[in-house]
Amino acid sequence: MVRFLYIDNEPDTLIYFEPVYKDNQRTDNNNLRKKPNLLFDFEVVYRQAPEPDSDSDGEEDPDILCNLETRIVHQAHEFDRDWLIGGDRDQIQAAVYQILDLFQVPCYSDIVHTLTIDILDLNKHEAMSVSPEIERIRVEIDVIVDRFPGDVDNVDVKLEVAPANNEAVEKHLETVVAGKD
Repeated sequence: MVRFLYIDNEPDTLIYFEPVYKDNQRTDNNNLRKKPNLLFDFEVVYRQAPEPDSDSDGEEDPDILCNLETRIVHQAHEFDRDWLIGGDRDQIQAAVYQILDLFQVPCYSDIVHTLTIDILDLNKHEAMSVSPEIERIRVEIDVIVDRFPGDVDNVDVKLEVAPANNEAVEKHLETVVAGKD
């Protein structure tokens, strides 16, 4: 299932979501045992947005998306089946936010919405007793980011404190008179 979505202030994102099913059908005996965890197989293609060009004449290069610096990250994690697809829409959406944070994917609203809907569909599918069991979920996301995950801006920050003048010191100091006691 491939979806293209666009939300006003967010870059275009390509999301590919594919559940992978076991070959065998569930039987009554299989329904009695605890279902295994789901493997979430994530591949994220990060494309770094170009710096704005102050010298440009306002025309955009039509091949700009093809020439962006790209990093591809592949990660896989197992999640408890009931935690991931066993809840209602709000629980699934909360799980999606946690997964995206774990995989360092921007939580753009189109990504969250698409994955939430796709996992809700899996929830409906799992409820059908005659359908094959979902073994894993493959997700590919192609996203434009301002900077790659893990990159740190190399900004030197130097903090200095200016000495206070005598008038400021006198104004903020308390006068304490010490007595014999």
